[in-house]
Amino acid sequence: MNLELPELGPYHAFVYGTLKPGGHYWPRYVEGKASISMPAMIHGTIYHLAAYGYPGVRLGGNAWVHGYVHRFEARQSMLDIDHLEGFAPNLPEERCEYIRKKITAFDPSGDPFGEVWVYEMTEAKINAAGGIRIPSGNWRASAD
Repeated sequence: MNLELPELGPYHAFVYGTLKPGGHYWPRYVEGKASISMPAMIHGTIYHLAAYGYPGVRLGGNAWVHGYVHRFEARQSMLDIDHLEGFAPNLPEERCEYIRKKITAFDPSGDPFGEVWVYEMTEAKINAAGGIRIPSGNWRASAD
């Protein structure tokens, strides 16, 4: 899987935690930089990471993770988020906090609307951080 960002955008990123509207990192990384922010869903399981106070996601399955898709025109915006998420495409997965992957996102009614970048955490890292599964699929700064 090629994890390099293309030189030209736009770039679509699915976020499910501190980068959502109102989240801790929204003002610094998204506000005024995303041309569009819209509610969206992906297939996966979301966990509250008690040791850190933010979430992690494992992709796959039939459950929904609720979040937002942000559209960025500038490549630098995505590179800034990579840095925040502890991801570098040239490092082995075990050295990254999250791994950036490309998957299909869905609108709130469950219809697919396109490919997006998302940050997934390994199962080992979720377990090491005391991950607590959030049954609703919607992280709100604490476990359900």
